[in-house]
Amino acid sequence: MFYSILKVDEVEIGFVWSSIVKKTLIERIYLPNSRENLLGKIFRDFPAITSKQRVVNGGISQAITDLYKGRERYFDFTLLNFSPLTEFARCVLLKTCKIPHGRVATYSDLAAAAGHPRACRAVGTIMANNPFPIVIPCHRVIRSDGNPGQFGGGCAMKRRLLEKEGVFFAPSGMVLSKYLIF
Repeated sequence: MFYSILKVDEVEIGFVWSSIVKKTLIERIYLPNSRENLLGKIFRDFPAITSKQRVVNGGISQAITDLYKGRERYFDFTLLNFSPLTEFARCVLLKTCKIPHGRVATYSDLAAAAGHPRACRAVGTIMANNPFPIVIPCHRVIRSDGNPGQFGGGCAMKRRLLEKEGVFFAPSGMVLSKYLIF
């Protein structure tokens, strides 16, 4: 396994990847943080990783950069290693990928789309543990009352990511209902 740290504007984003039979597979993406904190998390989560950063091929770094900047971008989800996840988590994350750029869905919308309409808390847990933030847009999932809710990078980062995609908020801080997809 290898890691890369991307400098995107004023922040740094980390990710861990492996190469299996000439195919790159992303193991985890880390939200912006200081380089020191990113490295600490990477080496804690993947102790067998080599200590030297490597560049990944195939435009993956540019795709992550573009998505973080709020640009609409195709991403090949077969490059993500879903194998450690439960079938339900995988299903929910793949449904999350279908939330269009600049739109939002609620936790309960995702639970229903995944075939478990009463599992909105479980969906929240899956979003909180999303191993591929930015690429799998968990920032596009909000509470049913329009409150943006929590986010691994903090509420302010969630709001900034949504605003970069053109989502506007009411003065109360709630996401305007016109951005809901369901």
